[in-house]
Amino acid sequence: MKIIVTGGAGFIGSHLVKRLLNLGHEVVLIDNFSSGNRDNVPPGTNCMEIDLSETDFITKLPNGNYDAVCHLAAQSAGALSAANPLYDLQTNAMSTLLLSRWCIDQGISRFLYASSMVAYGNSDKSPVSEDELCVPRSYYGVSKLTSEHLLRLAGVDGLNVTCFRMFSVYGPGQDLGNVKQGMVSIFLSYMLRGVEVPVTGSLERFRDFVYVEDVVDAWVSALDMPHTPKQSYNVGSGHGTSVRDLLSSLISALNLSSDYPIRELEGNLSDQFGLYADISNTVHDLGWQPQTSLDDGLRLMVDWARTEYNDQG
Repeated sequence: MKIIVTGGAGFIGSHLVKRLLNLGHEVVLIDNFSSGNRDNVPPGTNCMEIDLSETDFITKLPNGNYDAVCHLAAQSAGALSAANPLYDLQTNAMSTLLLSRWCIDQGISRFLYASSMVAYGNSDKSPVSEDELCVPRSYYGVSKLTSEHLLRLAGVDGLNVTCFRMFSVYGPGQDLGNVKQGMVSIFLSYMLRGVEVPVTGSLERFRDFVYVEDVVDAWVSALDMPHTPKQSYNVGSGHGTSVRDLLSSLISALNLSSDYPIRELEGNLSDQFGLYADISNTVHDLGWQPQTSLDDGLRLMVDWARTEYNDQG
C-alpha cells in the first residue's frame, strides 16, 4: 500500500511509520517539526515538511495514487490549547476538514484519524464506550470531536473513516523534555534527574495507560480493512490506574526509594478526573487486543529512557 502519514515524526506517528515500512508499505511522512523530532525520520524515508495549520497546505501535498491517509498531525498540549484556541482549531479541525476533502478529490478511499479520550470530557462512566455522550471540557477536546464530526460528513461522500479515541499512550520515544504533555514521560523525566516530582491534581485521579506498540497494532489492523463497522473506536488497556499507583510503579521500575519525593499541586478545571476505556468494540471489530501490561511497558520505557538520558549528557 501507498500511505501518507501526517505527524509522522511525532511520538505515535514515528512508531506507526516504522511499522508500516517494516511491513513493506510505501510511506510518505509529513510533519512541520514543531514538536516532531527529525531524528524520528527513518533514513531514506520520503519526508515532506508541511505545516497543516496553513490554509494552503493542500497545494503542497504529494502527487500520485495513494491508498490511505493516517492523520496524526495535531496540536495536542492542553495548556497551549487554552492559550491559543484559534491555532488549536486551525491545526486540528481545519486540517482534518481540508485533508479529508483532498482525499475525496484524489480518490483516496481510506482515512484513519488520531482522536483522543479527551473528547468524552468528564464522563462519570468507566469503562466508557464509544456511544457515550461526548462533552469535552477543553479546546483540544472540542477540536478532536469536531474533527470526528467533519469526518462523519466526509463519510457520506464516500471516505472510509476510522477514528481512534486513544487514551494515555506511553512508551519509548516519548518526549522527555516536554513537561507539559504525557503523564508517564513527565514523571519519568523528573525521576531520571533525581528531583521532586510535581503532580498537578489529586493522586487519586486515574487514567488508562496503553503501550505505544499496542496502539500501532490497532492502526495496522484497521488499515488492513477496507472499512470498519463503526467510525470511532477506543484504544486503551481497558483498565484504570491511579496516579498514585503509576508513580509507585515508576519508582519500582527505576529501583528508587519508596519514599521518593512527590508534591501534589492544585489541578486544572479542564482536567479529567478519571476515565478508562471500554475496548470491547475494538476487540470485536478489529480483532485487536492490547498485549503489554503496564509493568512490562514501563520497564521497556525505563530501559529506553536511561539510554536516552545518558546519551544527552
